Amino acid sequence: MKARLVPILLVALAVAGGAAARAHAEDPAPMPAVPVLALSVDFTDPAFVPPGMTVVFVPPAGDGFADGGDGPGGLECVLPAGLPDGFGFADGGDILPDGFVAALARPAGEVFWRDGVVPEGLVPVLAWLPGDGFADGGDLLDGFVPVLFPATDSPCVSTGG
Repeated sequence: MKARLVPILLVALAVAGGAAARAHAEDPAPMPAVPVLALSVDFTDPAFVPPGMTVVFVPPAGDGFADGGDGPGGLECVLPAGLPDGFGFADGGDILPDGFVAALARPAGEVFWRDGVVPEGLVPVLAWLPGDGFADGGDLLDGFVPVLFPATDSPCVSTGG
């Protein structure tokens, strides 16, 4: 009886290993960060979120305005994830509203609104909601939402001031 179980066990392990390797190979490639200027949030009451906007968490840009100083007009330089290839509007186009950059960011959840908790290494910022027709929801990465940030010519680097 034991002699028959050994080959079955080996085949089961080989199948499980192949499935795990295939799942690992299909993980999405890291997306490039898109440097943008965004308005940081210093409130934890959802009533203060302007209409058409949401609060999301994104990493600060590091050296530059986001290292403790403010950028022009009270904005911070942040690095939301760029959109993966093939991601765009549900109607098949990739046309963005004039003056905006599309990106992915982590939505602020109940813990933020209740306790003001911000995940380590991220900052809460205001972002524009894309509106109807932007994405059908089927091609988003888990834990991220599509948002729009105003486009800027700023290089998001410190001016030394």
